[in-house]
Amino acid sequence: MNDSLFWPVQLAEHRTLLRALEELAGPCRHAEESILRSLRRGGKLLSCGNGGSAGDAAHIASELVNRFEGWRRPLPAIALSTDGAVLTSIANDLDYEQVFARQVAALGNAGDGLLVFSTSGNSANILAAVRAAQARGLWVLAFTGRDGGALARELRPGDIELRVPHERTARIQEVHLLLIHSLCAAVDAHAAELEQPQTLDDKIINDWGELAVRIQGQRPLVFTNGVFDILHRGHVQYLAEAKAEGATLVLAVNSDASVRRLGKGADRPINPLADRQGVLAGLAAVDYVTAFDDDTPLRLIQRLRPEILVKGGDWPVEKIVGATEVQGWGGRVLSISFRHQRSTTGLLQKIRDTRS
Repeated sequence: MNDSLFWPVQLAEHRTLLRALEELAGPCRHAEESILRSLRRGGKLLSCGNGGSAGDAAHIASELVNRFEGWRRPLPAIALSTDGAVLTSIANDLDYEQVFARQVAALGNAGDGLLVFSTSGNSANILAAVRAAQARGLWVLAFTGRDGGALARELRPGDIELRVPHERTARIQEVHLLLIHSLCAAVDAHAAELEQPQTLDDKIINDWGELAVRIQGQRPLVFTNGVFDILHRGHVQYLAEAKAEGATLVLAVNSDASVRRLGKGADRPINPLADRQGVLAGLAAVDYVTAFDDDTPLRLIQRLRPEILVKGGDWPVEKIVGATEVQGWGGRVLSISFRHQRSTTGLLQKIRDTRS
């Protein structure tokens, strides 16, 4: 190509890309917030891509694990890939599109992020990885091009797309690299706060609006509620089984005033709300603890719209508050049988009998 023709074309293309970058400012801020949120809560970031985009996936993982512009602690990021033995096994026994999906299923947890790179948005193994991530409660950040392809249609609320609306793969990948550096710079700017260890209080969110934002991309969501005044083995087993039904478990606890209105006794609750929430936040099965002051958690259920609503075996499904609403939007309602017959009321009576 004649240089006199080549450079004007290049400049015109880059002006178009600069306009695209300006339009991505809002989604980029959302991506920064989601990445930082996962890292603050002890989560990790998985990344994957095909062909040249595999280099982008490795690039962002390397910048996070090592360093970008400033020194900070290594951050948990993994670029998904396979050695020859694994790839041969998958090719012989499964579909190639499962290469990334199986790694996501093995390594991903609710609240982690999956960063996928696909200029076309139509890569079968990228789409399978996204579905695997969504099933496990990971949020997804998709770096796409052109019209976003099938990948754009797979994304859910809480997922993010950084789309470069250009036809040339090379130009799309150039912008993806700029976006990678922008995100890494944002992480570096918050390096000091990422050095702070996560505390149990980070799982306690009594602001329902903040909680609704936090659980975006961490679906399917399991919701349960109760007083949990004196934690016992039955509670722990029940909550573990509830968590196994989905990706993220939100536990809503009655406020002290709400407990008193239940008529459990003048001295109830034995433990105030802050103490009950603090103990529950220490359970591995519980992702978030919140509180409600109403007689029932119906308003909170309607706000969070869980896919799975759970109560203990002494509650028939038709009596569970919120059952009609959850079933109405296609969710499931479960009554989990108690495997260890314990009760707070019974334990308190035993203590009182011992004292008398």
